[in-house]
Amino acid sequence: MKKIIFATLFATGLGLAASAQTETQTQTQTQTQTQDAQELKESDVPATVKTSFKSAFPNAKDVEWKMKEGKYKVEFEVNGTDHMASFGSDGKLMSKGMKIRTSELPSAVSNAVKGAYADRTIDEVYRVDKDGSAYYLVKLSGDPETKVKYTADGQLVKEKKDQ
Repeated sequence: MKKIIFATLFATGLGLAASAQTETQTQTQTQTQTQDAQELKESDVPATVKTSFKSAFPNAKDVEWKMKEGKYKVEFEVNGTDHMASFGSDGKLMSKGMKIRTSELPSAVSNAVKGAYADRTIDEVYRVDKDGSAYYLVKLSGDPETKVKYTADGQLVKEKKDQ
């Protein structure tokens, strides 16, 4: 009888421990996603930000908002071309960018990417203007998918590997 009670308690304990571990993993994944980017409905975007966006991009279509690192990030299309922008909570335009063809990359950036990521293929390229300077955001295929940001003269600014 003692063996049956012990076995039952032991099995219950294992089940509770496994459940707690799964819940902790789920919470950690949710926190990571929240830190990365949080999808927003347009109604969740402050009026000052929406007004600034509509003023800067009056012809925007297919607008999608996210909150990331305290900034309002928006992806949209203008005349069939993908664009992106980020705004501060005060409505100030902080950066803007648009998708470009790989052939439009400055040769210094193209050469830097080919040298550092010879085994990868370029999926997408965006030219981003921030603080009066041009940057190039390059999304590379492969595992893990990698995003790199370069200055116009081919200097690596940032690398992010998606997991």
